[in-house]
Amino acid sequence: MSHWLAENWFELLAVVLTIYSIWLATKEDIWYYPTGLVALAMYTWLYFHAKLYAESLLQIICFALMVYGWYEWLYGGARHTQLPVTRTPRWGWMWGTAAGVLGSALTILVQLKFTDNPNPWVDSSLFAWSLVAQWMTARKWLENWLLWVVINTVSVPLYIVRWQHGAHLGLTAGLYVGLWLLAIKGYRDWRRSLASA
Repeated sequence: MSHWLAENWFELLAVVLTIYSIWLATKEDIWYYPTGLVALAMYTWLYFHAKLYAESLLQIICFALMVYGWYEWLYGGARHTQLPVTRTPRWGWMWGTAAGVLGSALTILVQLKFTDNPNPWVDSSLFAWSLVAQWMTARKWLENWLLWVVINTVSVPLYIVRWQHGAHLGLTAGLYVGLWLLAIKGYRDWRRSLASA
């Protein structure tokens, strides 16, 4: 056990911090952001060493989106008040879908040409759609949680495959099962918040 812990303590800490951060997000707790920023920094390092380059880059871009979201949650409402939960507007779906499709295609091309990523199609699609979901989270749009459910569903087998190929991300595969459950909880909690507004 001590040998396993010595080899996996960093990933275990990143997993625990990520779960705690997303749980805070389901509660609309502003501490989601500082805890999430630390978890993103840790996963940037983990993904890079696992050759999940798009996922590593995703953490860096999500870091910037989380700083934006932190501000929006605090001051993005009417008269610079806290941002309430709302439904995704039609223009948000249009821009988000376009960004997800175009971002996936461009990232796939880059990874096929310039990296040795063994899963460029899945990794690239997760990259693009996770950015869309993080943007929706920053705007406190309810349906961000539905997109996270899909992303987390696809992520689990990706990390299992990477783990089987020596990437040592078994804990992260388990993390995405937890994140899948938290996304369902987040949708239910935010829907109640929207109904009570």
